[in-house]
Amino acid sequence: MPWHPTTIAAEPPLGAAPRAVVVDGRAMVLIVHDGRWYAFEDRCSHAGCAFSEDGEVNGYDVVCDCHGSEFDVRTGAVLRGPATVPIATFPARAGSGVVEVEL
Repeated sequence: MPWHPTTIAAEPPLGAAPRAVVVDGRAMVLIVHDGRWYAFEDRCSHAGCAFSEDGEVNGYDVVCDCHGSEFDVRTGAVLRGPATVPIATFPARAGSGVVEVEL
């Protein structure tokens, strides 16, 4: 699968907030945690709320503020319901000065 560049700088400032981007037509959120980039879809699998509007990232977890579902950004696994379906995650890396996502 090819790597797609984003508009997000590969070297984020300290304490960088999650960033919403669209990569090849897919809405996703990029975060950096412990020096590593993570990309996950920008929709909760429970009710479709956008994490970029109604979500909070705490370490490796993203919580949907709509109904409280919690997911692991590394795997997409549901950590707490009411969601029962994982979210999609995508490999992400720093490359050529910007973050790249593999689709």
